Amino acid sequence: MSYINELLNYIDSASIEILLELLLVTTCISTIIYLVTKNQYISYLSSAPIFYFLSLKFNHNSHFMLLILAMTVQASVILFIQKKDLLKVITAKEQSSRQYLK
Repeated sequence: MSYINELLNYIDSASIEILLELLLVTTCISTIIYLVTKNQYISYLSSAPIFYFLSLKFNHNSHFMLLILAMTVQASVILFIQKKDLLKVITAKEQSSRQYLK
């Protein structure tokens, strides 16, 4: 319960914009890492330290729940990218099977 109380004291109207920007930058950097390495685990696990260091640099503070939020956002982005790639593969297979049947 103390985590939630501390988090509520940490987040005010002025810091919400900074936190959203930090989440966006963290997601962008982690997504670039995913696209370069094609390793979802490195991208997912790198999102927490990236958010932590950016938060310490720009906001001079961080919180455990926000680290979990950054990792959750990155996991969602990775799943979205993988779903998009899978749909491309399925479409290509359908088109090749249609051409094969002709």
